Amino acid sequence: MRALKLVLISFFILFGVVTAIGLMFPSTVKVSRAVNITASYDTVYKYLNDVKYWKLWMDGADTATLVFLSLKTEGPGTVAKIGVSGEVSMLRSTQDSIFSDWKSGEGNIQHSVFTLLKDATNNVTTAQWSFEQHLNWYPWERFGSMANDKVLGPIMEQSLDKLKRILEKK
Repeated sequence: MRALKLVLISFFILFGVVTAIGLMFPSTVKVSRAVNITASYDTVYKYLNDVKYWKLWMDGADTATLVFLSLKTEGPGTVAKIGVSGEVSMLRSTQDSIFSDWKSGEGNIQHSVFTLLKDATNNVTTAQWSFEQHLNWYPWERFGSMANDKVLGPIMEQSLDKLKRILEKK
């Protein structure tokens, strides 16, 4: 009985210490990548704002099944299922930004923003892609977020590089 009591007390103290350390991590994690594309602003915007073009350049979407749950394929109100469990909802578009929510099969939501900047000649467009996730207090979620940049970053870079190659060929 005494050993069981010691194990339980030790478990709760260890859980409290791990939780306290986890709470020192930020509650929001952001991963961002950007690329300069020698293409017109309108062309780049079209490829980012219309989900049907994502299969051409986005890593993962190119091999996954893409099913539209909305009548639209572009702009706010578009909802698409990518693969078995991923779902993307286009929330709003402005002149230089496209906002969407990405929902995983587990129900985690990440906010995504494509931001576009054009140069004075409209020959080069900078496309920035960012993901932001708000975390709960759970220690496993806080510690797991440390891998977000290592997991998402390379995929985002490969996708943006592929978009650059496709649009610069045109």
